[in-house]
Amino acid sequence: MMRFIRGRMGRRLLAVGIISLLAWASLGGPREWFANRLWATDAAPWERVTAVYYPDKTDRSVFKFAGEGLENTEKCRDAVMALAVKNNDPQLAHGSYDCAVGFYADDDHTGHYRLTITP
Repeated sequence: MMRFIRGRMGRRLLAVGIISLLAWASLGGPREWFANRLWATDAAPWERVTAVYYPDKTDRSVFKFAGEGLENTEKCRDAVMALAVKNNDPQLAHGSYDCAVGFYADDDHTGHYRLTITP
């Protein structure tokens, strides 16, 4: 039995496995899939975070970018808090923020963030 698996059947299984992995990778799934499972609440090591600050939490049409390309959500919060202090709202009594994690391009030349964290 082992001799049969090591021979022709083993090569076929290896080829099917490689083709399956290449197909999965070409669809863009592996990085986002792994990030969703292993880093469900923060950025994966290859992802970056965008910090968006809203000076008025009741009007989300007015916003400022507090930082882009941040390493994790902690750095996002730090960047937002620095901007909130400049806006005389150090406790975020009037403002709010979002941390958008892991931008992934879609086939239609747009994209989506894997995760958006809102306090």
